[in-house]
Amino acid sequence: MKEYGLTKSERLYLREEIRQLFESRSRFVCYPYRVVWRLEEPSVEPLKVLISVPKRLIRHAVDRNTIKRRTREAWRLQKGPLRALAAEQEATLLVGLLYIGDHVSRSERLSSAVSKSIARLCEEVKSGSSL
Repeated sequence: MKEYGLTKSERLYLREEIRQLFESRSRFVCYPYRVVWRLEEPSVEPLKVLISVPKRLIRHAVDRNTIKRRTREAWRLQKGPLRALAAEQEATLLVGLLYIGDHVSRSERLSSAVSKSIARLCEEVKSGSSL
């Protein structure tokens, strides 16, 4: 498997998994993202991600797709430490990145926000790792 890829098995798309993710109370804000996460029993992939940009905040589909594309790019390049941590914990980490900004941000800003989110997520998983 490619280290910097983002395959379908690494994406969160099943309704049951998404429901479980949003029922968890583990969340924080790292502007322009709200990060929701949950540690689960191990499965095929140690890390799964959901990226969402609400239509209510970003009206034009072109802008929503741009934000999602930039976020996916930043995530796939920076997910390494989080993936290693999830594998070390022998669990599957479900992560939801929900865009809460009200305009289209530049790639550099989104990349730094994803980086900060991953760093904070690593800290929170280390401190409160319970299945």
